[in-house]
Amino acid sequence: MLVFGGDAGFWEDLLDVTTGRGQLRLVLQPLVAIFLGIRFGIGDAKSSKEPFLLRLLVKSEHRARLAKEAMKSIIVPFAIAIVLDGVLQYLAHGYVRPLAAVVIGAVLIFAPFAIARSLTNRIYRRVTHARAPAGS
Repeated sequence: MLVFGGDAGFWEDLLDVTTGRGQLRLVLQPLVAIFLGIRFGIGDAKSSKEPFLLRLLVKSEHRARLAKEAMKSIIVPFAIAIVLDGVLQYLAHGYVRPLAAVVIGAVLIFAPFAIARSLTNRIYRRVTHARAPAGS
């Protein structure tokens, strides 16, 4: 049964994520997102791009293209997070709240990905800049 939330049950389901079945996803999904964020952050730094969040939130000229590029890189873990959350909702409650699954997926996947990608870019650029010879 699909339930589209506007009721208080939606918020209760969001709070129930921290208890019961599926607690392991609270660790695994962000770790996968962080790993991918590190990979893409190093790639950004090597190609001399500014940190991801800075480009996404501040530099408005290519925001749509950048958001589309980011979604392409994170779509598989994001989709897995949504499906997994829906399955766990069904097992725990007997129904699925798709909006809650999308919100949880975004929190557990996209936020850690974007933060890790930006921080890795900054750290990598600082470390490689500090190691560069003085004449470079």
